[in-house]
Amino acid sequence: MENYIFYEIKSKKSRMFVNGVRQVSLACSTHPDINFFLWLDENQMLKHLQFIFNEQIIEWFADKEGISTSQTNRRFPSSSSKTGIMKGVRTIHAVEDGSILKEGVEIVQQATLPGSYDSMIKSKLSQT
Repeated sequence: MENYIFYEIKSKKSRMFVNGVRQVSLACSTHPDINFFLWLDENQMLKHLQFIFNEQIIEWFADKEGISTSQTNRRFPSSSSKTGIMKGVRTIHAVEDGSILKEGVEIVQQATLPGSYDSMIKSKLSQT
């Protein structure tokens, strides 16, 4: 069984509220390419969750029904050589692929997340 251990990246930016929300970043110490980004309001209520793993993305929004899945252009090697695409630039492309959600939920279920973020994240992604 894989071990996914996350920690909060604390910075001046993560304490700043912009338009009523602040962004919290969680990085995985055992897999540096896996991250959570959370947007919380002043009452610590989750407004948006973005989980990035293996160039795949799962997102949850407080004001939308359900969960959306996406992939980055880095999953599509041919797109990086197109005109107007700068090398290293990551773009997000919506896809309906149940395997992304399944893989992501498996990672989250095995994850060790800091403090109150554990139940906050797992409750949103277990609604699948």
